[in-house]
Amino acid sequence: MLVEIRSDRFRTNKIDFHKGLNIVLGDENATNSIGKSILLMVIDFAFGGGSLLEYNKDLVEELGDHDYYFSFEFDKDVYRFRRGTYEPDLVYKCDEGYEPTATISIEEYTAFLKAAYGIEMEDMSFRALVGLYSRVWGKDNLNVHKPLHVVQNQSGGECVNNLIKTFGQYASIKELTEQLKGKEEERSALTNAFKKRIIPKIGKREYEANEARIAAMEREINDIKTHLAKYATNIAELVNREVLELKIQKDGLLSNKLKLESKLARIRRNISDNRYIRSRHFDGLVKFFPDINKDRLSSVEEFHSGLVKVLKSELREAENELNKQKVQVDNEILAVESKMAGILASVDQPTIVVDRVYDLANALRNARDENEHFENDTALKSEVQSLKERLSDEKIKVIGLIQKTINDGIRRIVTSVYGPQRKSPSILIKENGYSYEVFEDTGTGTAYASLIVLDLTVFRATILPFVAHDSLLFKNIENDSVARLLQVYLGTEKQSFVAIDEIDKYGRDTASMLRDRSVIQLDDDNVLFIKDWRGKREKKQ
Repeated sequence: MLVEIRSDRFRTNKIDFHKGLNIVLGDENATNSIGKSILLMVIDFAFGGGSLLEYNKDLVEELGDHDYYFSFEFDKDVYRFRRGTYEPDLVYKCDEGYEPTATISIEEYTAFLKAAYGIEMEDMSFRALVGLYSRVWGKDNLNVHKPLHVVQNQSGGECVNNLIKTFGQYASIKELTEQLKGKEEERSALTNAFKKRIIPKIGKREYEANEARIAAMEREINDIKTHLAKYATNIAELVNREVLELKIQKDGLLSNKLKLESKLARIRRNISDNRYIRSRHFDGLVKFFPDINKDRLSSVEEFHSGLVKVLKSELREAENELNKQKVQVDNEILAVESKMAGILASVDQPTIVVDRVYDLANALRNARDENEHFENDTALKSEVQSLKERLSDEKIKVIGLIQKTINDGIRRIVTSVYGPQRKSPSILIKENGYSYEVFEDTGTGTAYASLIVLDLTVFRATILPFVAHDSLLFKNIENDSVARLLQVYLGTEKQSFVAIDEIDKYGRDTASMLRDRSVIQLDDDNVLFIKDWRGKREKKQ
C-alpha cells in the first residue's frame, strides 16, 4: 500500500496514508482550489500516472520543477522512490533517507507496482488497470453515461476488453484472438500470392476438372509402371494414346478458330457496308418539296457522318482484338501439330516412354499443386469463420457473467445506501460496446452516485488496488446517502482516496469517522502547497 508522500512544496512537508479509506478533508465552506483535487492527482502521480502535469499546467509555473518522494509497503517491506516534474518518465529508487540508489524508467516502475500488488495480467498494464478509476475534477473520465471510457474518443470495444481483463477473464479470449489472428495472416499471405500470381488460383470448376485429370494421369502412370516391358517393345500403343489426346486438343482449337473467323467476317462486312447519307441524296427531296429546310438536312448529314465514324472505330478495335486471338490460336495449333509430328517421328525410339512419363509427372504435379492451394484457401476460409464464431460465443459468455456480477454488485450497494425500493443503475455489455443506465433521477448528484457505485462494485469484485474519488462526485447527493455510501469504502482494507468537504452535514458519527480517516485537512488558510495562486487562476478564468 501507499505509505507516505513527501515534498518540500507541501505545506506539511509529508502526508501519511493508511489502509482502507483515506480522506482528503476540505472545509465547511466547500472552498475551491485549496488543493483537494491536486492532491488526488499527486497520489495518482505516485502510482505512475500523468494527470498531475497534464491537467495542472500552472503547477510548475508557480512552484518551479520539484520532486515527490513516496514509499510503499508490501509484505512488511518498505520501498522508497522519487519522481520529479522535470523528468517524469524517470523514477529513482531510494534508500531510507530518500537518497537515490538507482534509476528506472516509468514503465519499469509501474511494472514493479503491478507485480507488488500481485496483479497477474499479461495483457494489461498497471496504468491501464487503475487509470480509469481515478475520478478527479478536470479529467476526461467523468461522463456518467460512458463510465468505462478513460477518454471520450476511446472505442467501445477497447473499453469492454479492458473490463474483461480487469475481471481476469481474458485468457480464453486472448487464446482464440491469437489463433484467429494467425489464421487471418495465413489467409492474407495466400491471397496476396494469388493476386501477384506467385501461385495459381483456380475455382471449384477447375478444381473438379483437375481431380478428374489427376485420377486419369495417375492411372496412366501406374499402367506404364506395371507394363513397362510391354511399352518398351510396343511404343506405338503409347504414341497412339498421346496422339489421340493431342488430336482432341487440336480439334478444340480448330473449332475456336472457326468461330473467330466467322466473327471477323461479320465485322468486316459491317465495316464495308457502313455508309452515311450525303447531301446529294437530298436533291430529290428538294425537287418535290421545295420548302424543305436544307439546313436541317445538312445537320442530319453531319450527325449521321459522326455516328458512322464512331461505329467504324469500334468495329476496327474489335477486328484487331479478334485478329490477335486468331494469331494466338494459330500458334497453339502449330505447337500441337509440331508435338504430334515429333511423337509420330519417334515411334521407333524408346525415349518416348521416358518423355511421356516426364510430361505426365509434370502435369500431375501442377494439377496437384493447384488443387492443394484451392484446398488450403477453402480450409483457411472455414477455419477463420469458425474461429470468429467461437471467439464471439466465448466473449458473449464472458461478458454475460461480468454483466451479471456488476449489476448484482450495484444492486447490493444501492439497496444498502438507498433501500430496496430504489431503482439501480445497470450496465449492458456487448462485444464491441456498452451502455450504462443511471438512476431514474437525472440530477447531477444522482448521476455521479451511479458512477461511484459502479466503481465500488468493480473495486470489490476485482484485483483493482485502489480508487480515487473527488469531492464533486458527492455534491448534491442526499446527506444520509453519502453517509451510508462512505460505509461501503470502509468495507475493504484496499486503499481508497476520497476528497470531501462540508462533513458536518453528514451527521456526527460520519463527521467523526471522516476526521479520523483524514490524511490532511485543507481550508482557505491552509492550502496544500506553500504557495497560493488562486487569484491568478481566477483572473485566467
